[in-house]
Amino acid sequence: MNTRTVEYRGYQIGITPVMDHDDLWDFTYHISKTGDPAAASIGHSVTRRQTLGSHATMEAACAAGVELAKTEIDHCIALLEK
Repeated sequence: MNTRTVEYRGYQIGITPVMDHDDLWDFTYHISKTGDPAAASIGHSVTRRQTLGSHATMEAACAAGVELAKTEIDHCIALLEK
């Protein structure tokens, strides 16, 4: 699968579409700080996999993954600003 990369608010989001059951698509996303040399280290990045809400197309799964990752980034930034 091809991983799609998006930059958002100083973070890099990598979305990988995954074929799931019944010919539906899910995704895995990886969030890391843009330019962080330790991005692959534990505690410096986040990787999650969608497990519910399969999508009819690969493009729809990627779009959903980007939006979910953006929401997680927004929440992390809000917590750091407190």
